[in-house]
Order: sequence, then C-alpha cells, then structure tokens
Amino acid sequence: MDDPIWQALPAETRRTVDEHLTASRNVHAIKAIRDASPEPVPGIPACMDVITDRLAELGLL
Repeated sequence: MDDPIWQALPAETRRTVDEHLTASRNVHAIKAIRDASPEPVPGIPACMDVITDRLAELGLL
C-alpha cells in the first residue's frame, strides 16, 4: 500500500490494525493508527481512507 500514513506506521502497528479490521473493530484500528503516527496525527477522515484501502487489500470489502 502506498499511503504515506500507512508507510509511516511501525510493522507491529500495521499487524495490529489488520487484526482489528479482520475482527470488524474499525474504531480500534483508527485509534491504533492515530496513536502510532508521527506528528501531526492524521485526522479521522484520513484514517478512514487508510482503513478502506486496507479492507480492500485484505479482501474484506
């Protein structure tokens, strides 16, 4: 995935986000992204864009 927010996340956080998305815990995924992101913290709409892309890549859409 080429999203700069996703690329800035540590590998462990990426795994956590994928686990949350697989379990349909999107709010938890947003929190994980925001907590692990470098400053400035991405807004909710930007996080939702990342989540939508990840859901598609994981075959969950």
